Amino acid sequence: MLKRAALLLAAGGAFALAVLASADKPADGPKQLPVPEMAFNDVKEIAPGVFFRYSSISATDPKIPFGGSNHTWIVFKDYVVVVDANFPKEAADVVADIKKTTKKPIKYVLDTHHHGDHAYGNSVWAKEGARIVASKPTARLLKANGPKQWEDASKDRKDLRDTELKQVDVPFDDEYELKDETQHVVFRAFGHSHTAGDAVAYLPRHKILCTGDACVNGAFNFMGHSDSASWVKCLEQMEKLDIDLVCPGHGKVTRKDLLATQKRYFVELRAAVKKGIDDGKTLEQITAGLDFPWYKEWTGAGVAETKMNKDNVGHVYNELMGKVDHARLGLRPAPLDWRAGGAPRRDPAGE
Repeated sequence: MLKRAALLLAAGGAFALAVLASADKPADGPKQLPVPEMAFNDVKEIAPGVFFRYSSISATDPKIPFGGSNHTWIVFKDYVVVVDANFPKEAADVVADIKKTTKKPIKYVLDTHHHGDHAYGNSVWAKEGARIVASKPTARLLKANGPKQWEDASKDRKDLRDTELKQVDVPFDDEYELKDETQHVVFRAFGHSHTAGDAVAYLPRHKILCTGDACVNGAFNFMGHSDSASWVKCLEQMEKLDIDLVCPGHGKVTRKDLLATQKRYFVELRAAVKKGIDDGKTLEQITAGLDFPWYKEWTGAGVAETKMNKDNVGHVYNELMGKVDHARLGLRPAPLDWRAGGAPRRDPAGE
């Protein structure tokens, strides 16, 4: 009897120690998706059935070729959904990469906006049997101004001369959803950001947000077609989503805090330009006096160092001076290579 009692006491003590040990150990919660380490043109599966391709880009090194937009594709049960169309040449490269990851047909491609590095490859995807999806403002801009802008752009790109502009097949208002038992993606148009027609792709099951140029990771913001005040509000709406990874239109995949960093650039730029205007400074004086050390730490470029960044200051200046008609932005093309900068400052309405 005494032996049995001793055994029970020992077992009870072991159980108590186990309970205490488990109490000290934090409960296992859902794990965040890892941030992939990638080189230019790498393709990695960042979540089950979700692939990201990192396109080459640099704000400061002209030796690095501009590879157009990044790409994310989502493999559903019976088909593939692709985020962004790129230029025709680069689109063909991405199609080849997709076929290395799946044999399923490409059914939908989202144009996150109307710029050439995100939409001019539409015809390549259409030949694969895909339907082009975009917000209604993007579809409108591609239809109303696209043919003339395509004609002008084709003078500098052989891949445009060898193909044709493909219009949007499925325009949507605020939201377009695709879902099956394997994947779920929601295309959302939050409002006028980088362009009047910006849309993002949100994957709620994987907590991934693909932003197009509504959010980039680096000194890659072309603001010539933007409404910077509205852009800040759109980023705030995106921040409300449950997100592990942000797949930007340009630059590396990273965490959700990229949205706050991108927003900070616009908020502080608007505040600095407004203060300069209130102090009676000229645009040139305001531009010369800008210094955001954190921005250079983030991007590797000064806030008013590159031509594009200087043009961004000019755009915000014209906005705050009431010289920009946001409804008419996009009537003139964005540069094919974003490093060339934006529209001339004398033409703030983009006409």
